[in-house]
Amino acid sequence: MAISRAQTASTVRKAPSSRRRKSKIPKKYLAGLSAEDKAKRKKEIERNRKKSASDPTAYNFPTDKTKSGKRRKTKESKHTKAFRKKFG
Repeated sequence: MAISRAQTASTVRKAPSSRRRKSKIPKKYLAGLSAEDKAKRKKEIERNRKKSASDPTAYNFPTDKTKSGKRRKTKESKHTKAFRKKFG
């Protein structure tokens, strides 16, 4: 029995990797924030996710700054520590 092109197209599904999934935000990005700040942070991440990786404004988040305008102190990643150890 021959299958028509239309039947084949309707039975074939897209590969799982090509489906658009909702982005997941790691819990550590929101750890220690109040509910209001978590909502702001999620909104900022979603907005900046659409920007190019080479765009420096994609990495600026208003919630990264304190009320006085200084950058919040955050824990260094293991990768940053290793880089500084290796290259000074």
